[in-house]
Amino acid sequence: MDSKLKKRIVKFLRSHDQNTYRQRDLAKGLRIQSYELPSFKKALIELLQEKEIVLVKGNKYKNIQTIKDVVGRLALTQKGFGFVITDDEASDVFIGRRQLNNAIHGDRVKVKVKDGSTLDRRRGHIVDVVERKTSRFLGTVEQIGNNYMLNVSPVSPERGIRILDWKKHEITKGLMIEAKVKDWGSPVSPILVTVVAVLGKAEDPANDFEFIIRKHGYTTTYPTAAEEVASQFSEKSIADEIPNRRDLRNLVSMTIDPVEARDFDDAISVEKRNDGWRLGVHIADVSHYVRQGSELDREAYSRATSVYFTEGVIHMLPESLSANLCSLLPDKDRLAFSALIQLDKNGEVQDVEVVPSVIQSKQRFSYEDVEDIINKNVPHSLKAEVLELKKVCDLLMHQRAKLGSIDFDIPEPLFDLNPEGIPHEITPKERLISHRMVEECMLLANKLVAERYGSEDPFVFRVHDKPPADDVSRFANLLKRLHIPVTLPTTQITPGDIRQVLMDIEDSPFKGLIESVALRTMTKAQYTTKNIGHFGLAFTAYTHFTSPIRRYPDLIIHRRLKGILSGANLNRTEMREVYQAACNQSNKVELDALTAEREYIKLKQLRWLNTQIGNSFQGIISGVMGFGIFVELEKSMAEGLVHIDTLEENDFVFVEEDYMLKSRNSDKMYQLGDSINIRVTDVTFERQRANFVLAEEN
Repeated sequence: MDSKLKKRIVKFLRSHDQNTYRQRDLAKGLRIQSYELPSFKKALIELLQEKEIVLVKGNKYKNIQTIKDVVGRLALTQKGFGFVITDDEASDVFIGRRQLNNAIHGDRVKVKVKDGSTLDRRRGHIVDVVERKTSRFLGTVEQIGNNYMLNVSPVSPERGIRILDWKKHEITKGLMIEAKVKDWGSPVSPILVTVVAVLGKAEDPANDFEFIIRKHGYTTTYPTAAEEVASQFSEKSIADEIPNRRDLRNLVSMTIDPVEARDFDDAISVEKRNDGWRLGVHIADVSHYVRQGSELDREAYSRATSVYFTEGVIHMLPESLSANLCSLLPDKDRLAFSALIQLDKNGEVQDVEVVPSVIQSKQRFSYEDVEDIINKNVPHSLKAEVLELKKVCDLLMHQRAKLGSIDFDIPEPLFDLNPEGIPHEITPKERLISHRMVEECMLLANKLVAERYGSEDPFVFRVHDKPPADDVSRFANLLKRLHIPVTLPTTQITPGDIRQVLMDIEDSPFKGLIESVALRTMTKAQYTTKNIGHFGLAFTAYTHFTSPIRRYPDLIIHRRLKGILSGANLNRTEMREVYQAACNQSNKVELDALTAEREYIKLKQLRWLNTQIGNSFQGIISGVMGFGIFVELEKSMAEGLVHIDTLEENDFVFVEEDYMLKSRNSDKMYQLGDSINIRVTDVTFERQRANFVLAEEN
C-alpha cells in the first residue's frame, strides 16, 4: 500500500483533530482524484486495522489520539454505573461505580479512556467535572438513620445527597423540597445541601405540575423589563403597520387547532383555480413585536420554546402577545408572514411567494370541527373551503409519500384528570385527518421557505442526519427476532426503506413497539446554520417557519426573511455566529423540554397506576433486562417492571441478542414484543417505578 497516502490521511486527521469526516468528505479534503479512490479506500481499511485512525458514530473517521481523552455528558443508571455520551461522536464510554470521581448524572465531564478499550466497548474513568448540570436539586426526602437524604430523579448519586438544615425547616420523610449545594463532597462522601423551598408531600398529585416546572427551572412569570416591552404594543400598533403590508384580509383564512388552544400561530386559506389551487399558509409575525436585542427578545431566547403539560403551559412569550396580539384570532386584523403557494391539479408546486401581510381569520376551527365536516357531513358556511383543503392535502401527502418521507404515527397519552390531579382515564391521543391536513400545509411551507431562501447565507435549517449503521443493524435484528418478514438494508439506508417497514407492520400486533424502536433508531433532528437536509422527511432543505409564538428558531427565520426581502446589508460572519449560538440554545432547551414533558407524563401514569393496584391488564413486553421485563399497558401506555424474582421459575437467563429471558429448566421464555397479562402490585413514587406481577391468566 502507498505509505505516502496513509501518511497524508493521518496528517490531515491530526491537523483537524476536533472534526470527524465521512469518507467522501475526507477524500474531498485531501483532494483525492478519481483514479486514487481504490487506493484511498484500501488505505483507510489498513489504517483502521493498524489503529492509526478510528471510525466513530455515523461512519465518520477521526484521529485516534483524540479518543484517549474525551469530554461528554454523564448518564448514570439506577445500578450506579454510567456512560459518558461524548461530544466527538465516538462511541459512549462505560464508567464503573468506582470511576465516577465526584461527578453526578448530567454533568459534563472529562474522561480518561483506558488503554486496550475497543471502540464499541470503551471503558474509562472521570478525571474532572467540566461543568455541573445544576447546583440545585428537587427531590423527595428519605430518612436513613439519623440523616435526612434527598432522592432525585432520574437517579440519585450513590454517595447520596444529605440535607444539612433539616431541623430548621422541620423536614420529614416524604416531603418534596428544593435544595442548593453547599459542598460537592468527595467520591466517597455525600453532597451537602441546604433547603431552598418546601413544595409539599410527594404523594399529593396537586404538586406534580409545580414540582416538574421548578425542577426544570421554568417559571410562569416574566421579568418586568420584558413585560414592559410587550405592553408597548396594542391593536393600534397593528393598524399603524397595515399600510406596509400585503393586504390579504379578503382571503377566507381559517385556523385549525386543539379545542383548548389559546394561541394560534398559523392560518390556512385555499382558493380553487382553473389550473389548480392557491394555498395560503399564514404565520403570525412575532418578529414585529420581539425585536432583536430587546429585553423581550432576551427572555424569548432564554426560554427558546413553549413547554406543554396537561395542567398548564410555560409560554415562550407573555400572554399579552402569545394569546392576543400575535395570535391569529378570528375576525381580528393580525400581522403575518404569508406563503402563497400555487399548486397544479396534481398538487405539484408551480410557484411560491412569501410576503409580510395582514390577514383576518374568518373561522376558528377545532380539529374535531373539521373532522365532523369531512366525515359526518356537518353543515358549515366554510364547508366548501374545508373540503377543497382536504383535496389539496391528500395530494400533498401523496407527493411526500413518493419522496419516501417517513410518517410516524406513535400515539401520545391523553389525560382526563380529576380535581385532585389524578387521571381517572388515560387514552391514546387520536391522530385525525384534520391533524394530517394541517401538518401537510406546514411541512410544505417550511420546505419551500428553506428551498427558496436557504442559499441566502446565513440561514437556520432544521436538519436530520441519517441513522448510524450500528443502530440500523440493531433495528433490523429486532425485526428478524420478532419474525417480521421485512428486509431492511443496513448500508445506504433511505427514508423510503424505513417508511416501507412502517407500512408493512401496519397490521402487526407489534406495530406500536416497532414504531417506537424505529423512532429511537433515528438521530435527533436539530437546528443549525449548515444544511445537510432532513433524512426523515426526505427533504433536501427544511426549516421551521410556522410556529414563532412557541419556537425561537421560527422567529429568527422571520427576521431573516424580512432582511432578505428588503435587501438589508448584514455582517454575514457575525450573524452566522449569532444564529448558530441561537441554534445551540434551542437544541439544548428543546431536549430539556422533552425530558420535562416525559417526566410529567410518567408521573401522571404512575398516579393512575396507583389507583389500579390489584387490577389486571393486557400489555406488551417493551424491554428485557437481566433483572426482569418491562411491560407497557395497552391504551394507557403506562409501564411497569415484572421483576425476575416474581416469576414462577427463578432460573432464568438473560439472552441479550434475542431480547429475552429464557428458562434453564423448560421452554418458558419472555421476549420483547410478547403480549402478556399483568397485575399491578405497587407504585414507588420516590423511585418513579411501578411494579407488576404476571396475572394468573398467563
